[in-house]
Amino acid sequence: MEQIFNYRDIPTDQRLDILNALAQIGFFPAYGGVKTMQRIMEKSVPNSGPQFYFVLRENQLIGYNFLIGDTRKYKAFPWLAIGNMDEQKLTVCEELMKLQITFFQELGMQDIAGHCIRLMEDYRKGIGKRKESDCR
Repeated sequence: MEQIFNYRDIPTDQRLDILNALAQIGFFPAYGGVKTMQRIMEKSVPNSGPQFYFVLRENQLIGYNFLIGDTRKYKAFPWLAIGNMDEQKLTVCEELMKLQITFFQELGMQDIAGHCIRLMEDYRKGIGKRKESDCR
């Protein structure tokens, strides 16, 4: 069973292992490495950006959804959001997308939130997303 965790909710002694596991599932920051990511993620606070979500199955990292909300604030994360939702089973994909839509709505970024809603509709139709049998 997959579980979604916010970085802040991961026990401190497990955070570095999870960040190191990102490379195994294909994520690398645009700048820096694990220490850079950790420094930025440690600044995450509730109800604002950025937010960093991780998907674990049986304590193994299988997914991520990083909600930044600003393309210029962090050199390591020059995206509004980045994740591998398209590689997840539809139920997990929907949970991650709900987090993303809410995040952008709360930032007042309605155009991006609307784009995420349309993207999720496409995913439900099998457009732009792996088949369930090919998901992580």
